[in-house]
Amino acid sequence: MPRSVYDAVLVTLVGLLVGSVIWTVSAVAYDDPAAGWSMSNPVCPEEGIRVTAGPVNPALGLRAMDLTLVNCGTRAYRVQGYPEIRLYDQDQQRLTGVTVVHGSGGIATVTGFDDPPGPVTLAPGETASAGLLWRNTTTGLDGPTSVPYLTVAARSGSLQLLLKPDGGLDLGTTGRLGVGPWRTTGGTR
Repeated sequence: MPRSVYDAVLVTLVGLLVGSVIWTVSAVAYDDPAAGWSMSNPVCPEEGIRVTAGPVNPALGLRAMDLTLVNCGTRAYRVQGYPEIRLYDQDQQRLTGVTVVHGSGGIATVTGFDDPPGPVTLAPGETASAGLLWRNTTTGLDGPTSVPYLTVAARSGSLQLLLKPDGGLDLGTTGRLGVGPWRTTGGTR
């Protein structure tokens, strides 16, 4: 199959996977308000939102995962832009050497991933999603980067919600993670 056809098929499949499903709740490590983290579980945190991570969708070295933001509070919740992502190792120490970029950052071409963000206002019970995108390519002598934990702040200044995605993020040696903007999903919970 010619490379351009292969790329088009791959991009279409990843786009469908990233955009079509609201994923299940992943395990949460613990609640540590002193560290500025809160657990994201079925109980609604004080801020009135809950963030969950879906499973990792692998596709020939390209990986994608959805984050789902649920307004579990009693008032409208507004976000604009991108979720703030921080990556942590097995000992829950912040990882260095990984660049988190807004949009695809040249990782892959995925429909809608590089569209400019707009305001998203969620009524109680409504959901939004944002995608994560990376490659697990391993080159050179450095070992691959594994990310078992990440924190997600829905917007600047909001509480960091600690997530442990099933299987973690296997970033290989690429050192890049693309983050898509928040988008309404049309769903309610």
